Amino acid sequence: MTANGQFPPLIGFFNQMKQEYASGRWLLYEGLYVRSVHFSNRKVALINTLDYPSYGLAVEKVKAAYRIAYSIFDKIAFFLNDYATLGIKARDVYFKIVWCENPHRKPRAIRHEFTPARNWPLRGLYWLSKDLFDPELQGVMEPEAQDLYAIRNKLEHSYLKVHEMLLPRSGGDPISDMFADRLAYSIARDDLQAKTIHLYRLARAALIYLSLGMHREEERRRADKTPSLIAPMMLYPWRDQDKL
Repeated sequence: MTANGQFPPLIGFFNQMKQEYASGRWLLYEGLYVRSVHFSNRKVALINTLDYPSYGLAVEKVKAAYRIAYSIFDKIAFFLNDYATLGIKARDVYFKIVWCENPHRKPRAIRHEFTPARNWPLRGLYWLSKDLFDPELQGVMEPEAQDLYAIRNKLEHSYLKVHEMLLPRSGGDPISDMFADRLAYSIARDDLQAKTIHLYRLARAALIYLSLGMHREEERRRADKTPSLIAPMMLYPWRDQDKL
């Protein structure tokens, strides 16, 4: 619900998140199934480090898709900060802490804007955030959550190395240690692909929870609002032929 005469920015924001999800999903598909060498990699001088490295545009597409999917969670938090008028400074908005009154105090208290709401989709979104990001729930949280977080950090800030085949390391084995890259967070290509697919399933669930949660909240606001003239907004779907 938007005040009379105001532009509804959240509709555009939700459009953008859906578009990023759809585009990232396509990048992932291409990274998974396109196997021909792309012309952009021809005559790019790369050294074989003998640890079965995996290079090429297809790998980079999977990495890019991973970044896009992971970024959706913080954008959902940014959306909620405005929609629920939480008043958190933009630079401090993150999916894992948007729910908390004071994220640095333990135990963390859920914000009063969320506690009275009988909004089951938003509660699902909250528990999805706990499952992914809460270190206090490591014993029962999403089994891959720590790996998903580590991969994202290495992609953004340091060095993720993808291998066609990852040699198992047994402590003190001179052969496997000889090919261990001490600077890299190493991951097998198949494992990165599987984790990226899993991340897209989580991002899809988060967007669905958000959409259903906003629908439930709008119903509540409409019921609580003093009777007045409410004009429906004319929504025109964007045509497929215009999505260039």
